[in-house]
Amino acid sequence: MKNIIKLIIVIVIANIVLASCKKDSYIIGGKLESTTTNLTTYDYLKSNRFKMFDTLLMVVDKAGLKDVINQKGITFYAPTDFSINNYLQKKTLAAQKINPYAKYSIDTLIKYDLATFADSIRTYIIPKTITYASLTSNGVVLNTAKSGTQAVVSFEQTTSTSLGYNPVVNTIPQVEYYSLVIGTLPSTVVSVNLDPSVAIRILCQTSGLTTATGQLNVLSNSHTLYFRK
Repeated sequence: MKNIIKLIIVIVIANIVLASCKKDSYIIGGKLESTTTNLTTYDYLKSNRFKMFDTLLMVVDKAGLKDVINQKGITFYAPTDFSINNYLQKKTLAAQKINPYAKYSIDTLIKYDLATFADSIRTYIIPKTITYASLTSNGVVLNTAKSGTQAVVSFEQTTSTSLGYNPVVNTIPQVEYYSLVIGTLPSTVVSVNLDPSVAIRILCQTSGLTTATGQLNVLSNSHTLYFRK
């Protein structure tokens, strides 16, 4: 019984320590990182030790978008290589309905859809600095770097244990969502209530990083790269 009590005390203390970490630090890839870096956005993504952006940056290079994501003062919501792979699989399954041997690869994307990729990646860029203080839980409607397109960015409390919530700690964690608008927004926007036909709502697995050139947030690996028609 004493051992159980000791274990509970250790867990409580550990949670309090985690909750009291300074706001200028956060967890990324299991390691405590500073929210500022002297690297450019491009170089920071390239330096990722898990190589989560290698395919993204390869296509960015092919499309001539390095300077675009490195523009001063922008906020880039970066999709990971998982998001690109999800898109390739989606396109392959669609093609195999016509030809069971068809395969849509990264080479296919580069050969046939590079211009569309360049057009689409701009929807992941907000041409201004986005800070937590500038956001609300319902979301703020912002223009993207792609003319005529918008996104809703929100900073919301979460009670999901998978996102860091613990009922033992008083502080409720907050997470950022990036919602690509693909339909007509309602007169009153509430991010969590947006219909999938109106917006593609994506969790930011990492947010609030200030690079040498702008702001960087990383989207959830479960996201499928959005391609404009």
